[in-house]
Amino acid sequence: MQLPRLAVVEDDHEFRDGVLVPVLAHSGFQADGMGSALELYRAMTSHHYGLVLLDAGLPDEDGFSIAAHLRGLSQTVGIVMLTGQVSASDRLRGLQAGVDAYLAKPTSMEVVVTTLLNLARRVAPSAGPVRGKWRLGEGGWRITAPNGVEISLTLAERQVMKLLAGKRGVPARREALIANLADNVHDFDPHRLEMLIYRLRKKCQQAAQEELPLRAIRGIGYVLTW
Repeated sequence: MQLPRLAVVEDDHEFRDGVLVPVLAHSGFQADGMGSALELYRAMTSHHYGLVLLDAGLPDEDGFSIAAHLRGLSQTVGIVMLTGQVSASDRLRGLQAGVDAYLAKPTSMEVVVTTLLNLARRVAPSAGPVRGKWRLGEGGWRITAPNGVEISLTLAERQVMKLLAGKRGVPARREALIANLADNVHDFDPHRLEMLIYRLRKKCQQAAQEELPLRAIRGIGYVLTW
């Protein structure tokens, strides 16, 4: 079994780079270490992560919020929280945020590795970019919904959808989307992009009676999770 790519989000760089990443790499994972939520979100613009090992106490955003955000983006991503916050209420917060396993520090690396390996067996079929029944038609002028309904796109919608579909599940930056829409990005109001995305989602919802799997990544841009 090919193991899904793993994001290791831990702000203790000695523990992360000296223990977690080396041990996980030795266990067969392609493990990328990062020290903050922002680093994770930036990495997600270039890579698809099937697994995330997550600390609760991070400098810019707490792990519970990150877990909830990741779970909102994907029901298949495997999330393991490894933290010193070990009260019953903390565990409940983690579970409510959507984590698959909640491990208390300190714990043995054998437990961490085994937990991730077990979780990898569940997420492995979806470790690559998620492809569902939504499809962008040839030429990019229509979206076909799961029920077969075809939704015609405007030129601006087509430009946005072609870029997002070409990223294959990896978030596209707002700047890249805007550059695809305007010759001079400095004259383009970013709110126009948000309105375009809103109207596209609404159009698909009304036509197909199903939500288009187009999600916002805070501080980054947008991603198609089909």
